Amino acid sequence: MIYVALAALLWGLGGALAGRFMGEISPSVLIPLRFLLSFFLLLPLVLRFPPATKEWPRLLRVGLALSGAQAFYYLAIHATTVATGIFLQYLAPALLTLYALLKGEKLPGKALLGVAVALLGAYVLVGPKGFTANPVGVAYGLLSALSFALYAAFSHGLKTPPLVSLGVATGVGSLLSLPILLGNLPRVWTLDPGDWGAVAYLVVLGTVVPFGLFLLGVRTVPARSATLTAMLEPVAGAVFAWPLAGEPLSLEGLLGGTLILLGVALNRR
Repeated sequence: MIYVALAALLWGLGGALAGRFMGEISPSVLIPLRFLLSFFLLLPLVLRFPPATKEWPRLLRVGLALSGAQAFYYLAIHATTVATGIFLQYLAPALLTLYALLKGEKLPGKALLGVAVALLGAYVLVGPKGFTANPVGVAYGLLSALSFALYAAFSHGLKTPPLVSLGVATGVGSLLSLPILLGNLPRVWTLDPGDWGAVAYLVVLGTVVPFGLFLLGVRTVPARSATLTAMLEPVAGAVFAWPLAGEPLSLEGLLGGTLILLGVALNRR
């Protein structure tokens, strides 16, 4: 669980830093660049430690799910707000809990209460004013939640080393987004040094390291618990945004963060 918590902290730090130094970068540029540069960074590991043949079908599904989670998340943010995108993506643990119930799995009452409390906390944290009910944006956000849930479910129990798994997954994302990148090359050439610094951060400390940690954690932690623990991301983002982006914590932020922490604690086994 500690690996997933560390991943959430890095994702939250990335969001806070983005609010300070990241310029306007179109999703059609940012998403393909993030996948492609992450893949190039991890390719030597994939070549040095190739996955077992029997793992490839699952790894491809992990790649498709990661591609959807990232693409739909950025599209949701672009169509609505960051707060909306974060809240909707973190409906993933609720979807996994619902799936477990539909399968007839018996979950302890405190686990169900924990999911409900954490979701309430996420809503309070972003604030009703931060939730923009744009139908298209909400649809993207729900698709990002579904993709994130599938990403965690497909990753559970993988034997392939986490960074090798992530290398394959980002390779899938690179192939899917390559046509979009090629069609937006003129925009890529207009990125300034600050933009490239933001992209570099998102590649290394916003993608490779945290997603590697998440994959390491979800190998042994159930997908529902892992995605719920990942809800520490908006809490970390709110805390880091105070010193880094000059956005002080509000009373709603403190209450929402406390509820999320309580929800995560209720789901500890």
